[in-house]
Amino acid sequence: MKKYTIVLMLFLCITSLQAQDHIVFQQMSFDEAKTKAKSENKLIFLDGYTSWCAPCKWMEGNVFNQKEVAGLFNTNFINTKFDCEVGEGIEIAKKYGIHSFPTYLFLDAEGTLVYRTQSRMEVDKFLTEGKRALDKDYHIPAIMSRFRAGERNPLFLLRYITVMSNVDPKEAQGARNAIDALADDSFLKSAMGWEAIKQLGQSGNDRYGQFFLANKAFFKTSVPADEFQQKEQHLLRYAMYGYIRTKDKAEFDKGIAFFEQGDSDMQVEAAMYRVEWTATNGTDQDFVQLTNKLRKGILKDQPEKLSFIARRNSGKSAKGREVSKNLLNQSYVLAKQAVNLDESSYSYQGTLAEICITLNKKKEAVKAAKAARALAESETSKIIRLADALLERAQQL
Repeated sequence: MKKYTIVLMLFLCITSLQAQDHIVFQQMSFDEAKTKAKSENKLIFLDGYTSWCAPCKWMEGNVFNQKEVAGLFNTNFINTKFDCEVGEGIEIAKKYGIHSFPTYLFLDAEGTLVYRTQSRMEVDKFLTEGKRALDKDYHIPAIMSRFRAGERNPLFLLRYITVMSNVDPKEAQGARNAIDALADDSFLKSAMGWEAIKQLGQSGNDRYGQFFLANKAFFKTSVPADEFQQKEQHLLRYAMYGYIRTKDKAEFDKGIAFFEQGDSDMQVEAAMYRVEWTATNGTDQDFVQLTNKLRKGILKDQPEKLSFIARRNSGKSAKGREVSKNLLNQSYVLAKQAVNLDESSYSYQGTLAEICITLNKKKEAVKAAKAARALAESETSKIIRLADALLERAQQL
């Protein structure tokens, strides 16, 4: 009996420790969650997901299982999950207008929406969202009341845009119009103007992005260096695809030089831009030569990038044109290298299988499709169905 008690205590201790490394989602009805939230004076964190949602599963395996995330959410929220296509989750999705997945709701004990966010995000971003949900300055009912009462302080307007963009874009646009009216040159060169540029400057075509690009010398000496670099990179990333579309080689080369002078991640990014340029504006021979150089060089240990290039350039209408045999063969080489680097990825195996089917390489197509089907068991029901169909097509060659 004593031995059994010790084993049970050890099991409970281990379970408790594991729980602290993952958000503990409590199995209860929505009404039970509200009752518990009221008794513990906490907000409800509700994860709205579906069984087929890949980003939902990614969050489970990469964010919800991080110690700092678990600590914040297990301490401050009643954590619940509802499949928005099953049972009570269907009514919750209707009530709160959940149309994309994952969607995260933060609710009070009465079920009133306090804060809302959505989509796949990295740990730091998710932690920021959780902390905002605890900050009354970000609570939806309060900020809506303040906005409707006429508050137009720039800091408040930026916060209102942040919150309401995930709740009601029309409401967010009202605040955007208000801050646009304040954004003259003098304002944009102020500390608050910089906050507006950081948040609202999405491309070189909008007011905030244009002003930054036209006044880079000023901002380089007046704002934190890391913030300046982040905004510069953000706008250039957007611009690079424009240069590719318009075949602006001079500006494209300037952008490439900028990224190649950065760290290893930026150099990989430069390589991917080169591939995109060549695939769009170059010849098949150019594409083969470049990707051979990259797969033996900077991308040799980058299975995700290799598989992406293969997938993007092997479809029936890649780049709006029929894919040549040369492009298909090179995509096969890239996809196979990705699988050799990492056999445990459903995406890599699936990409290789698709290309082998197109090239009528039955033996390899079936092998890769079987591997993809096995890996799909840990994915969503939708991906399992896709894997089944992929294997069937391979076997029918």
